[in-house]
Amino acid sequence: MRARIVDKNDILKIVDILRKDHEVIAPFQGRGRDSFFDVVTDANRDQVKMHLHNPYYPPKRYVLPHIEKLFDIDQAKMDVKAAYVEPKRAIFGIRSCDVHGIYHLDRFYLGRDYKDPYYERLRRGLFLVNVVCTDKELDIDNGCFCMCANTGPASTEHFDLQLMDLGDVYMAVAGSPKGEALFADPIFKRGDDSHVQRRRSILNEVRKHFKLAVNWYSAAVRYITTGQVPEELWAQVGNRCLECGACTYLCPACTCFTVADRKVDGKVVERVRLWDSCALSGFTRMAGGHNPRRAVHDRRNRRFFRKLAHYFVQRELSMACVGCGRCIDVCHGDIGMPSVVEIIRRGCAGKENDSTIIKR
Repeated sequence: MRARIVDKNDILKIVDILRKDHEVIAPFQGRGRDSFFDVVTDANRDQVKMHLHNPYYPPKRYVLPHIEKLFDIDQAKMDVKAAYVEPKRAIFGIRSCDVHGIYHLDRFYLGRDYKDPYYERLRRGLFLVNVVCTDKELDIDNGCFCMCANTGPASTEHFDLQLMDLGDVYMAVAGSPKGEALFADPIFKRGDDSHVQRRRSILNEVRKHFKLAVNWYSAAVRYITTGQVPEELWAQVGNRCLECGACTYLCPACTCFTVADRKVDGKVVERVRLWDSCALSGFTRMAGGHNPRRAVHDRRNRRFFRKLAHYFVQRELSMACVGCGRCIDVCHGDIGMPSVVEIIRRGCAGKENDSTIIKR
């Protein structure tokens, strides 16, 4: 990977360069802690923020829209017309956890025999400008655990360009030929060894400020994969679930969707796909009305099996959790990923210890 140095006063010029060929999405500050991604325009360009709390609504919607039209059906002519779109977009200021979230979606929708043509067209034109989390007050929340998921605070791959605040300048690292092509602009200057050393020093210091440590992923993966999690533990998790679906809707790595048909006018029907959630009671309901996972703890069981079982990690080459902490922030029942991993680890480890004592 090649790196260059950018003066702080020139950082938004990267947005200007990208806007020549792309629709640029960037983070903005809302009220209080709230932040959001939006399209950069001439009117709001100077309000783009480099350091702020990661928006709750994940940027994965730019490759997997919340509601996406698939095709139109003309009932009169019995004609089906696909609704493909292929925009050129750049997400400026995407965090490392969300970069890995999009990579996980890539593995799911494009990494196997069948490639999703709708996702593929949106992903093909996407340019990712990753911003490293270095501000200990704004970038890092109490619930961030990207270090445990090996996704941050600085991503090492899957981006086109990465920007890291070194104090008086930014270091820009190219992660793809498209990113490296930007270095032709004169705002990018060569650095020296002192910049590399400063990068290492800042990252070492930033890593000390993550308050949440989820060091038991491997134990949870082992217990879930081998079927050692007892039913009473899943019931304990399920009893705390309010079935709101927030954890899945805001997860950068969740892939589930459903499809629905809706009338546009008297003769035309459009088919759309929209995000679905395993927390909802109708998620596993069959056409005849039978629901094999009616109990909420059965659906919680499936959610964490899907995210942590070795079979899925091996198939998609990444765990379906990127450590962003959104599930912690939005869950009213305190069963975000860290809490569930701890419940499983403690519950199963206790049973293992009891078994060892009995055998002795």
